[in-house]
Amino acid sequence: MKTPDAFETARLWLSDSFATPVPAGQPSRFPVSFRYGDRESAALLGGWSVRRTAGPAEPGVTHETLTLTDPETGLECRCEIAAYADFPAVEWVVYFKNTGAADTPILADIQPLDADFVVGQGTFPRLHHAKGSSCQLDDFSPQVTWLRPGLNFALTTDTGRSSTRHLPFFNVEGESAGVICAVGWTGNWTASFLRPRQGDTVRVRAGMERTHLRLHPGEEIRTPRILLLFWEGDRVRSHNTWRRLILAHHTPRPLQRTVESAPPPDGDLRQIERLPISDGAWGERTEASHLEKIRWLKDNAMPASCFWIDAGWYGERTYDATRDTFGPEWAMHVGSWTPIKGAYPRGLKPVGDAARAAGLEFLLWFEPERAYEGTALTREHPEWLLGPVKSTWLPGNNYLVNLGIPEARRFLTDQISALIAEFGITWYRQDFNVTPTPFWQGADAADRVGMTEIGHITGLYAFWDELLARHPGLLIDNCAGGGQRIDLEMISRSVPLWRSDVQCYGGFDPIVMQTQAQGLAPWVPLSVGVTQQDTTYAYRSALGAGLIVGWSGRAVEEGVDLPLDEIRRLAAEYVAVRKYLYGDFYPLASCSLADDAWAAWQYDRPDLGEGMVLAFRRQRSPFARLEAHLGGLDPLAEYDLISHDGGPTRRLTGQALMTDGFTVEIAEQPGSALFVYKRVA
Repeated sequence: MKTPDAFETARLWLSDSFATPVPAGQPSRFPVSFRYGDRESAALLGGWSVRRTAGPAEPGVTHETLTLTDPETGLECRCEIAAYADFPAVEWVVYFKNTGAADTPILADIQPLDADFVVGQGTFPRLHHAKGSSCQLDDFSPQVTWLRPGLNFALTTDTGRSSTRHLPFFNVEGESAGVICAVGWTGNWTASFLRPRQGDTVRVRAGMERTHLRLHPGEEIRTPRILLLFWEGDRVRSHNTWRRLILAHHTPRPLQRTVESAPPPDGDLRQIERLPISDGAWGERTEASHLEKIRWLKDNAMPASCFWIDAGWYGERTYDATRDTFGPEWAMHVGSWTPIKGAYPRGLKPVGDAARAAGLEFLLWFEPERAYEGTALTREHPEWLLGPVKSTWLPGNNYLVNLGIPEARRFLTDQISALIAEFGITWYRQDFNVTPTPFWQGADAADRVGMTEIGHITGLYAFWDELLARHPGLLIDNCAGGGQRIDLEMISRSVPLWRSDVQCYGGFDPIVMQTQAQGLAPWVPLSVGVTQQDTTYAYRSALGAGLIVGWSGRAVEEGVDLPLDEIRRLAAEYVAVRKYLYGDFYPLASCSLADDAWAAWQYDRPDLGEGMVLAFRRQRSPFARLEAHLGGLDPLAEYDLISHDGGPTRRLTGQALMTDGFTVEIAEQPGSALFVYKRVA
């Protein structure tokens, strides 16, 4: 019997799982579970009415809505399902609505994913996942957990920020096949993996961490989005299929090329390399100083493409030139979004105008969900706020703006939208430096556990969607204390330009950039690196879909005599290879923070027949050579392997590059090597 391929597996799984629920008492494959009153959903759904409707037409995607309704109470469970023609993937979001005339019984333990996946008998399936970002050197480092029989393992975040502890992406690997899953929820989520002592399956459950609520008449809630990609064969290749899926269907629209037809089956990326080289500046400076930095960038022909103003530009206070990044003032004035007196007498519009005139995009920092005690929002609209909660790192109290209140969301949308238009902002940078869980839990009644979080998170999505609708072409940078809100919903609307707050501290080792890149790449195709050193090793360590530098601040404010010709050379090298960073990713060495190890990986663009290899010999590595075995090439084709470090060009077959590999030699400690390969016509 022919083993079904991944597309057939996805099709069969979809048809079986979302088939009309079978009668009560028989096994159900319905992949959504919950408790309603005192009964489990599996025992209830067979008696609920079923309605199927086709969804909106979209190239390459089939949409369907499956609605199940309880005839006794009027509770409606609506599953909005998407199936992809170009990827073996299935996606859905579940909504619950009370269509009855009275409050519902308690709806609890909602799991939008609750399913068994076949992993094979007699094997130890592996769960591949990654750490989140908590301002640690090992942020995003890859993890592997063996799912041995009898193990019940869980991933979670309890901070209210979706990627603080773990990334909400994981890959269950069985016998030469598996499934990658994303949990699209920007609050508290959990995923559990149960391997029975007998059998060939792993049970995967995922959803919000806590739900125990009743719905009022007419009230509706949504659950986390679930995206599954089925695969067979090579696990590394499965992650590359995942990268292509995310780039094609879950990337902010301004970053996608407009095409007349659906993407072809080979997953051609059709991607605009628009993520910027950003020259950053602290916000508590003056209009004059920012204008001088922009002039310096233009006069010196620096290859920056975006001028970045970070926190500190706002507040009901007077400018103080002595305050810097590490003082508390910037964090104590969120909630008063007016430029500080004495620094910006004309607002930020002159800076935005100057950036545009210099051919630069303009990025500006905001933190609209948090309000500190005494700021304008806490005085004028206390009815919109949750809290107070004593700050763990500031002397006073924080409040959370409850985006579940429509009036609060409209107010913030209008306020921020007006500033985007007035200042000429092209990149809206949103930070989030508070743990929201205590605010949400403090506001929930005993029979409404989870409601405040649901309202806030769905309000956050509505807030961003409205900003994007009002400002076509606007791009959003998702910071959240440095990489703590990276999930499927957020990367569909934004890009993490600032992966982790580890790089807030000057002099960080470029190894941090290497491990962040290698840890994020299998799950999140678009992220940005930072360099604070003007060396080849540091720049190459920071290679990402975008790049953050600090040229103008060091030159204009600190008076540093920068090696401009060398910087231009390094930036030109980055621009030349940037297109490869949107391709497939192949790790060529294990991910490690050890300073006596090597790091190496490959980016491949099969649509171009080109790619690059990047290798790093760290400062204490005793080895001067690495054998690099590439992936994804045409074994019968020939490729020119071109060194960016002065070595000879070599012509090798794809088979030789993959099977025999080639030797990378680096004499320096630390040192790097960069190769580009191109298929010979």
